[in-house]
Amino acid sequence: TKGGVGKTTLAFVLATAIANRISGQSDYRVACVDADPNTTLDLALRKAAFPEIISMTSDAEALLPSLREAQSLADLVLIDLEGSANQAMLYAAGKSDLVIIPAQPSAFDVREARRTAGVVQQAADLVDREIPVRIVLTRTPVLRQRVADHARDQFSKASLTILDVELVQRTVFQTMTYTGQPPFLADAKSNATANVDALVDAIAAVVGLPLHARRSRAA
Repeated sequence: TKGGVGKTTLAFVLATAIANRISGQSDYRVACVDADPNTTLDLALRKAAFPEIISMTSDAEALLPSLREAQSLADLVLIDLEGSANQAMLYAAGKSDLVIIPAQPSAFDVREARRTAGVVQQAADLVDREIPVRIVLTRTPVLRQRVADHARDQFSKASLTILDVELVQRTVFQTMTYTGQPPFLADAKSNATANVDALVDAIAAVVGLPLHARRSRAA
């Protein structure tokens, strides 16, 4: 429900990294549904030009048909939402196997993450099933600071599960918005690439998504 926490950055690095590491049985390995009116994720993916990824835009009214189309075309569907609690969020959560809530280590983000988790619980009640939720700390400093540990404590007290892997603040996550190149293409041996790989592994473990080792991609 909060803007500026790195939702689109997270969605972009996950989509490109997972597309590189899953075996596709459908037309596309990953489909991304961008339900944010700014369509930032869709623009970034079109610039990246990954043939393994299909990107489509949607809104609250068209989200469910968009999801059905995405599921018919791809092995995995990622949904990027705008930073507000709205009908699209409720629909998306109700269809999800996992809801990832990015949050920066701040009291504001802890509060908004709890609010987002509340929307997910509403969706779970509507569909009568449990919907797993995981918090991902984003834009954390390279050198660990006490504020991040404090944020972890606050999430724990709120009964929200937080992934052990954070998305660390690095320059490559800004430059990729201009180049369209995710970290593993910009520098396969960089700390940013290792960071994203570890995050993908952690998320894949939650949903049981089979992955193989990262592979080279022809230019």
